[in-house]
Amino acid sequence: MMQAKIIDRKWVVEWFDERQCYHMPSLTLADNGNLLAVWNGGFLQWNGDPMGRDAKDWVSVLEPGAKEWSNPDAVGCDIRYCCHDPVFLKNKKGEIILLFAKFLDTEVNFTTWCNGRDELWTRKTKDGGRTWEPAQPAGIQSGHASNDSVLLDDGTMVFASTSSELPDKYFGAVRIYLSHDDGETWEKGPILSADDGNLIREPALCLRPDGTIRMFTRTCPGSTGWGAGVKSLVSYTAESRDGGKTWTQPVPTTILNNESKIDVISWDKDTILMAYNDTPVADWHERSPLTLAYSKDEGKTWKNLIELAAAPGNKCQPAMCRDRDGRLNVVYMNRHTAIEHLVLEIKE
Repeated sequence: MMQAKIIDRKWVVEWFDERQCYHMPSLTLADNGNLLAVWNGGFLQWNGDPMGRDAKDWVSVLEPGAKEWSNPDAVGCDIRYCCHDPVFLKNKKGEIILLFAKFLDTEVNFTTWCNGRDELWTRKTKDGGRTWEPAQPAGIQSGHASNDSVLLDDGTMVFASTSSELPDKYFGAVRIYLSHDDGETWEKGPILSADDGNLIREPALCLRPDGTIRMFTRTCPGSTGWGAGVKSLVSYTAESRDGGKTWTQPVPTTILNNESKIDVISWDKDTILMAYNDTPVADWHERSPLTLAYSKDEGKTWKNLIELAAAPGNKCQPAMCRDRDGRLNVVYMNRHTAIEHLVLEIKE
C-alpha cells in the first residue's frame, strides 16, 4: 500500500494584503537542482483573479539547501497588458521556457473573459532561473496554458492547452502542440473534445515508461457553463501512443473534477499521481480540500493517498514535480492570496 507523508511546508509567497491576489502557479526542477515556481499576481479584479495592467507573472527560486524561496521577479510582464497563465516547458538542453499570455483586452477582461484576444510569449533561462532571455512571441496560436509539457526520448516536446479556436472560446476543447527544435517553433497537433456534450479544458499530461502520453482534464457540464456551482463531474482522459501525433477520444474517468485545474505526474512504472479537489460541488469559491490520489492501472481507478490542504476555502490549482532527492513537491493557490509549497515522501 502506498503511503505519503508531508515533511515540509512553507510559503512561496504569503498573504500580505487582501487586495493582492495570486493565480495559477506552476512548478519545475532545473538541472542544477533549483526549484522554480511561477504564478500570476496583481490587484484583485474579476472573480478573484488579477486582470489589470499591474498583473504580472512572478518567478521565485528555491536553491538546494535553502530554507526560503527567493524574492519573486516579474519575469512575465508588459506595461500595456495583463500577463497571465504562466507555465514552464523544458527541452532536451535543460533549458526552462516560461510560456505566458498577454491579455490584449486588459482592463475590460473581467467582462470579456477569455474571448481569444491574447498572445502567447516566452522567456528562457539557461541557468536555473537566475537570468532570463528577452521575451519573444511563442509561435503558438492563442490559447490558455495551464500545465507543463512532456519531453520525449527523441527530444520532442509535447504541450497541450485549452483551445480558443472554437466559438465558445476557452470552454470546450484541447489543442496539442509539438516542437522538434527545443521549443523554438511549434506545429499543431489535433484538437480534442468530449463527444457527450461536456466541456474539457486545462489538460495535464504525463509520460509513461512505455512511451504512452496520458492526458487528464478539467471538466464542466456543457448545459450550465463554467462556475455554475453545480455537481462535480469527473475528469476526462485521452492517450497518445505515437508521440503526441494522434490521440484517442477523450472519455470519462472515475475521479471527480469540480471545474478546477489538476496536475498529474508519472511517479513510477506502476503509478500515476494526481493532485485534485476532492469535493462533489463545483463552486469556484470553495475549491477544497486539495487531495493527492494515485492510480495503479493507468488512470482507470483512483485511490486517495493524503490530504494536502484541508477545507474550507479556495485551495486549488496544484502543480507538481519531483526534486533531485526523489521527493514530491507541490505548490497550490491558497485562498487567492498566497502560494504554498509542500514536500512529500512517498513510499510503497
